[in-house]
Amino acid sequence: MAIPRKRRQCSLGTRAAKGQQRNFCPAADNAAKAPGAEGHSILYKLFYEATPFIIMFTAIFIVYALVYGNTNFRITHGNAFNSYSIQAYRWLQGHLDLAYNYRHLEIALFDNRYWISFPPLPSVILLPFVAILGSPNTPDHYIALAIFMMVAIYAYKIAYRQLGNRLYATFFALFLILGTNYLQIAIRGIVWHMAQNLGFMFTLMAIYYSITKNKRHSILALFLLCCAMGCRPLQGIYIPLIICLLYQRHGGAFFPFVKKLFLYSIPAIILGAGLLAFNYVRFGSIFEFGHNFLPASMAAPYGQFGVGYMANHLRVMFLRFPTQLPLITHYTLFQPIAIWIISPLVISYVVVLVKSKVTRWEKDDALRDIFLLLMPVLIVLHLLLLSAHKDVGGPQFGYRYTIDVLPVMFLGLVTLLGKAKCIDGIVSRNSGLFAFGFFINIIGLIDAIGVR
Repeated sequence: MAIPRKRRQCSLGTRAAKGQQRNFCPAADNAAKAPGAEGHSILYKLFYEATPFIIMFTAIFIVYALVYGNTNFRITHGNAFNSYSIQAYRWLQGHLDLAYNYRHLEIALFDNRYWISFPPLPSVILLPFVAILGSPNTPDHYIALAIFMMVAIYAYKIAYRQLGNRLYATFFALFLILGTNYLQIAIRGIVWHMAQNLGFMFTLMAIYYSITKNKRHSILALFLLCCAMGCRPLQGIYIPLIICLLYQRHGGAFFPFVKKLFLYSIPAIILGAGLLAFNYVRFGSIFEFGHNFLPASMAAPYGQFGVGYMANHLRVMFLRFPTQLPLITHYTLFQPIAIWIISPLVISYVVVLVKSKVTRWEKDDALRDIFLLLMPVLIVLHLLLLSAHKDVGGPQFGYRYTIDVLPVMFLGLVTLLGKAKCIDGIVSRNSGLFAFGFFINIIGLIDAIGVR
């Protein structure tokens, strides 16, 4: 007779004590302690705490070394695609429009004047640099590096909060920043990458401050998500997710929470009102930031957004394979690659989501069910809206627009893994996908920089 195998136990799946407030951080209590550092000197503890960041920053600098060794890119080089710095410089001169047309940039033509055609928050961030330097020649590639490092930090903080294990958190943070298409926008400060990189960072920060235990972080979470919308407006799709996270953290009755939510939202509302007012002053509409007045948008058959674009773009988004090999023959940069190929983290998330058996959780986890089911719904909605855009992201390697969904997908992945009763082996099971993602993206990055 077969002897039943004893189920392995894992501290990461320990259930909260009865009566204790439940949260979306399965390993939150375990993460509060750092086993292995007790009984050692302060210097040792500091090194122990810093080790994940040392690993991640070393990996980032290896990426720069690979790019340096195979392209002419240098972080010290100037940035010709500096729309945001030009706009900030004009603000300091007392103008909202541009002095003339910059033909190598995406410039909107409205009311016989030229305008930057992107949401303005990146220009606000660059404003101090422009003011100090007295010119639009800002160190955009250095700023991109700083954003890259901040993304790594907050990816790790989210993963550690959910998994409670430094090794696992470091691995999945590296998976996100190096093993996905995010790598394509991380190292250069050109206009198209700067806004998306900032939006990526702000979204991760908003997520993190939504899952901490500190209720005061609610203000930061909402404000940072508004900052993300000021860079990438479609990040507003995740407002319901952030509110759901905040409600779970606060607990209690719903209507008292709504009152608190309004108070927490005041800084975000002020920022959002400022961004909408800026749109209105420039283009006569609070929802218009200039893209509809680009020559390409005015010539597009369905305008900037249209249902007529969706079928082809969805086919590309999920079914397009690489047709040329980078570094052997320059990749056709206007023809993107399916999201699950260029960002294998998508595969990890979908597999874990399917295996999670969410509907079998106990009844008092109903709110967590809503949270975990809301994420894929919002991600799908986001991808559908992206597919309705007139183009797929311009010159690129991969599918640049789809990078915007990765922060929420990352949260879903580490949350689902953190709720598992045992997650032994998750690094080995995902290491192949990580290696493939890094390989294809670093080659594509080198090739793309060589072209542009």
